[in-house]
Parts: sequence; C-alpha cells; structure tokens
Amino acid sequence: MTQIPDVTSPRVLRELLKRHGLQPHKQWGQNFLIDGNIVRKILGLLHTESGDPIIEIGPGAGALTAALACKGADVLAVEIDRGIGAMLGSLLEPFPNVRLLLKDALEINFKDLIAETYPAGAPVKLISNLPYVISGPFMYNLFKEGFPFTCAVLMFQKEVARRLVSGPGDSDYGALSVLSSYFCRGEVLFEVGSNVFWPRPKVGSAVVRLKPKERILGDEEGYFIDMVQGLFRQRRKTILNNMVSYYDLPREKALFLLENASILPGERPERLSVEQFAMLARITYNNHK
Repeated sequence: MTQIPDVTSPRVLRELLKRHGLQPHKQWGQNFLIDGNIVRKILGLLHTESGDPIIEIGPGAGALTAALACKGADVLAVEIDRGIGAMLGSLLEPFPNVRLLLKDALEINFKDLIAETYPAGAPVKLISNLPYVISGPFMYNLFKEGFPFTCAVLMFQKEVARRLVSGPGDSDYGALSVLSSYFCRGEVLFEVGSNVFWPRPKVGSAVVRLKPKERILGDEEGYFIDMVQGLFRQRRKTILNNMVSYYDLPREKALFLLENASILPGERPERLSVEQFAMLARITYNNHK
C-alpha cells in the first residue's frame, strides 16, 4: 500500500508546509483538520466505497483527501490556493484516482461540472471541511443549482450548521434554512471543538449531512429562491409590508396574494414554513404582472 505523510499530525503538517514555503492563509479561512478520528468519522458518515465519485471543496493539506484516496474513491478536489494545490498534488501523485481543480469554488457551477466530468446519473457526493468565509455563499449557490449531489457531508461553523436545519420560529431560522429545507433533508450529526484544527478557529464547528428530497415547485423555483432571499432582507417587517416594498406592489394586490396563499398579512418571514413560502412564490409568480 502506498504510504503518504500523516497530515493529521501537527508536527508532520508543519514540516510539510515549511518544506513547500507555505503557511495558513486567514483570508481563505484555512484551518487544517488535524484529528484522524474526526476524519474517519466523517468518511464513515459519507459511506464511501472504492470508485465512488466524490467532489471535495477546500482540501487544504489533504486530511480528508488522503483518506478518500486510500479508499479508492474517484476524487475531484477543488482548491483555490495554488501553493497548497501544488503541495497536495505532490503528496497525492501516487493516486490516479485523485484530480485537482485549482479554482475558486464560488465561481464554479457544480451542476455543469458534474455533467462535464462524470457519466450521466453518476451518484456524485460532496464532502468538505468548508472554509467558514465561504460557507453561506457556497450553499446559496448550490441551492440555486438545485443541489446536484446525492449526498453531502459538510463541516460548518456551528452557527451556519444551525441555520441549515432550523425551523420556523427558531432564532437561527432564515433564508438559508428555508432553501435548505426545500432542497434537502438535513441533520447535524455531531459537533467538533476548535482543538481539532490548526490554526485553531475562534468558534466551534458541526458536521451536517444533507440529502436531496423531492421538490414541490416547477418553473417557479428560481422565483421562489429570489423571493425567500428578498423577503428575509427585512425580516422584522410583516410579510405584507415586505411584499409591498420588495415587489413595489399596491397594498391591495399584496393582500390578495397573501390571502390566496392562506398567509396572514401580519406574519413575519421567520414564522413561515417552506411550504408557505413555496405556495406564496407559486401564486405571486402566476399573478404578479
């Protein structure tokens, strides 16, 4: 079996970075995973087998990538840092089942990437110790693409993890919660302390698993996404006032749309379920001319 350096060892990791003239970049949120037990736990939750097509975002020093490579998974790792990418490419050179894409994950359409890279219908999974600085925008992008993965196991800042699985009325419930609930079944699997990273982040993390579910909208879906994000920009306003200001509607028209969606005009966005948002989007899409 091919032997590669154990990058979950802080000593080995520091020596490897020093050899390549590298150090963690704060602007890219580089906090390297240095706990082998967490790596094994994450991979177990993804249920990875040899040949599985997997996209990894922000592989960093390669703790997850190396473990996936050794399992024989077909890995496409997306890394923005060319220095880290060169180090990782050298580290994983013995593994033809691992490819590197040096690009900003926020600039990638993953639906297109999957179509270009894998056979039609391939059950592509997503894994990442997601850099905190991109977690929200990255997930919004995935939802706008229709969440084109069969499963995702992702590590987030705890606050973002809570937002992904929160329900109506929860303090963390917002636009990201609604979109996550619409596209996926999500669950927080376990929390992770800051001591499993180097450098240590100032906040705790949590691992979330997302699996796609059947969607209830058709042509209105893009409209629904824009509506959810728009109506949460002023979340303390009533849904009526939000509709009037966001869509520049006469009050009577907004009341008509809400009545047809069976939504009380005095409700606030954080009290509406994903089904209510979907119904409001469908009715507004078909009546807002």
